[in-house]
Amino acid sequence: MRKFLNALCVVAIVAGLSACAGNDNNNAEVSAVAEECAGHKLPIAYVDTDSLIVLYSYAQEQEQKLVDKIENDRANLNARVSKLAKRQEEFQRKVQNNAFLSQSSAEQQYNELMREQELLQQEAARIDAENLQAQQAMLQEISDDIRAYIEEYNKTAGYEVILQKAATIYISSAYDITGEIADGLNKKRAAKSE
Repeated sequence: MRKFLNALCVVAIVAGLSACAGNDNNNAEVSAVAEECAGHKLPIAYVDTDSLIVLYSYAQEQEQKLVDKIENDRANLNARVSKLAKRQEEFQRKVQNNAFLSQSSAEQQYNELMREQELLQQEAARIDAENLQAQQAMLQEISDDIRAYIEEYNKTAGYEVILQKAATIYISSAYDITGEIADGLNKKRAAKSE
């Protein structure tokens, strides 16, 4: 019976759209069918992925771990950059005071400082690339986790279509299942960790 009503509502909507160019008699018939379907919900739903990420505790935990790692990496790198900057300032002071015994010793120390600066720049680029890769892997894992749960959820929910809210121009909040999905994901994660 539910599938029949769903099909009838879909047919009424399609007929209503095609009847827009038709006469007033067809419009009246379509309006009557649409009124009958008004209290009936179509077999579609949507998930607001931005809200889901905020509500999904595992996603928040993983994001915080990544943020902590990035902050730690930056702090360590900044400490090394500060040490190098102090050594460079000391070198400049020695140059200004003619503290080097020879031009070659000044050049040697200058080249060492430049090599160290280049190595730090390479290290910063490597760390940024690793963190970007870790972020992409985390997002992929969470996305796969959500997709798998939605497929599992829909085996009993029976929706014909589940959309991402961002992919729609307008959709009634009556079709929003974000909270249900977030609750289910959190329960599933809690059960895994026990």
